[in-house]
This record gives sequence, C-alpha cells and structure tokens, in this order.
Amino acid sequence: MTIDNVLYFLLFIPLVYIIVFDQEKLKYKTVFITYVLISIGILIIGILYQTYSSTENKLLVYMGSQMTLIFLILFKIVRIPYYMIFKREPEISEHPKKWIDIIPTIIVIISTIILPFLIDSYILKNVVEYY
Repeated sequence: MTIDNVLYFLLFIPLVYIIVFDQEKLKYKTVFITYVLISIGILIIGILYQTYSSTENKLLVYMGSQMTLIFLILFKIVRIPYYMIFKREPEISEHPKKWIDIIPTIIVIISTIILPFLIDSYILKNVVEYY
C-alpha cells in the first residue's frame, strides 16, 4: 500500500462520515458550512499534493480530495427542489427507505464520482492551455 492510497483513504473518510452519520444534519446552515470548510481544506491538501508530489498515483489523491466538496454542493443543489416538491429531506444511501429517494441518490453519487474527472480534463486543462 503506497502513500497515495493511504492519503486517498484518509481524505475520503470525511465523505463517508457525512453520508453515513451526518446526512440529516446537513439541513442546518452551521453544520453545512463546517463541512464545506473541512472539504475546502481537504481540497487544498489534494491540490498541494498534486503540485509537489513526485509519486506515481498523485492524481488519485487530487481526484479524491474533490469528492467531499462536490458531494456537498450537489447535495445542496438536489436538496432544495426535492424539499420543495416532497416536503422532506432526501436520503442519499445505498438502500433508501422510500423509492423516490433513488433519483437524488443516483444523481448525487454518480455526479460525485464523475465530476472530478470532468473538472480536471475539460475545465482546468482548457484554462491552463488558455493562459
């Protein structure tokens, strides 16, 4: 197990904690802002590691560091219309209690996995090439 895998696992722990234990508390502004600040710190660690590391799998750490922030942003974006329509909080989990929660679960989980790669391959590389 390399340092890249260990660091990726450590940076992934807050995302798992949010999904498993504190998802219901994300509706509170202070809790949400706290997790956003933590995820920005994780992202800064990933960017610094990507910039200064010479290891082989440094991209894994960088991509993993983006996932917590992307999850939080997507959860907030999905939560607002979901709450307005169904008058309850969405449940993002592997086996939601209500069948309608499958839709936000799929949107948030798939987007959380795909968006770091899209951000890196399209947005950042186009900006770097432009300047």
